[in-house]
Amino acid sequence: MKSIFKLLPAALMGTCLAFGFTSCSDDETTGETSGTQLTANEQLLQEVLAQNVAGTINPTYTALADSCDLLFEKLKEMKAASRNNAVTDAMVAEACEIFLDARANYELSEAFLLGAADHFGIDPHIDSWPLDLNQLNNLLTSPKMLNPLDFENGDQEAEDAAISNTTATLGNNLYGFHGIEFILFRDGAPRRGAELNANAYDTWNQDGNDFTSVNGYSELVYATAVAGDLRNSVFQMELSWNHNAADAHRSVLDRFEMNYSMDSGWSYGDNMVNAGSAQSSYSSVKSAVAAVLVGGKGALGICDEVGNTKINNPFSGADPAYIESPYSHESKTDFCNNIRSIENVWMGGRPESRNADKSFHAYFERYNPAINTQVETAIANAKAKIMAINGDGAFVDYINAGPANVDGGRSGQEAIDACAELSAALTAANNFINSNQQ
Repeated sequence: MKSIFKLLPAALMGTCLAFGFTSCSDDETTGETSGTQLTANEQLLQEVLAQNVAGTINPTYTALADSCDLLFEKLKEMKAASRNNAVTDAMVAEACEIFLDARANYELSEAFLLGAADHFGIDPHIDSWPLDLNQLNNLLTSPKMLNPLDFENGDQEAEDAAISNTTATLGNNLYGFHGIEFILFRDGAPRRGAELNANAYDTWNQDGNDFTSVNGYSELVYATAVAGDLRNSVFQMELSWNHNAADAHRSVLDRFEMNYSMDSGWSYGDNMVNAGSAQSSYSSVKSAVAAVLVGGKGALGICDEVGNTKINNPFSGADPAYIESPYSHESKTDFCNNIRSIENVWMGGRPESRNADKSFHAYFERYNPAINTQVETAIANAKAKIMAINGDGAFVDYINAGPANVDGGRSGQEAIDACAELSAALTAANNFINSNQQ
């Protein structure tokens, strides 16, 4: 959900599901079973939920956390180089590659915004758009506002203070991915390194937003501080789902006194694996499945958002400025990765951590192959139709040119319709699960 304004996974949560639900980590509370005899299909759904945590959610957040940590460190390096007018094109290109990896991992997480991302308000905090260029210009040209966001590399206390100042003072339309995107990319390509040096100034002057008085070092002060806040936010999601995640990430959250547990003390992963137990927020296995498949913060929620909001808002003219990732020209990739996040949930994990035997795919192959085909065909079609918008061209160019002037709006409408078909298929799948008594 948005406001208006790939690295290898590590430390996967173990799938230690038994007939009675138990916590997956040795140091966390074990919930009591509901005492209800589970049917055969519910036992398979137990395994599907556990694999969703172990194979999809945890490795995605691990990859996201690692890539955002790398991005923060790279921007720190570039900021130090900027002082000596030593930022190079190669540095910017590497930062852009890291950014796109982090961005992909985040979009691959949007089928499970339920849990920590929702509870802690992380999604609007780090992924709101459009970026408020007027406010950003004011920030970057105000030493009084910008200086508290700067720090010397190697001074941990000053670094933490700068990140805390960032978290406390900026609005959602200046936090997160899209502010960093604006600093690193222009017109779908990495910025020239020389523009980000202390002796240089920006060249952006479009639509009434003149950045030509903005210094390159100031831009990197902002981007680095925001990347630190982004790192903390994704560490919080990672640890909130998996209390066994990296100790180095835990120590950062502890320094900033950021919570990463539910009120019960459980992780969100344990809460899902233990669905139906007295301590879980899910009253039954099927209620947890419904949250995963058709909840507003689950697979159906992101599918509807891609079709009805991310694509349709600018496509229909309701909000032409509502374009995700316009500076990197990665909008279509973002949308497609959202659909891939649904695919990973359905298929039992990311490709490198997948177990299709414990997946919705396996469940429907056993109980209703026709629905399985419907969902998987709809996933493939949605991905294809999204990437076909404007052919090889960028989504932002499609909107700016006016879809009716490009292809009569055909490719945009086909992508919207494909997302609607996938939403209907997910709804049919959940309806069948609710009615299945086997």
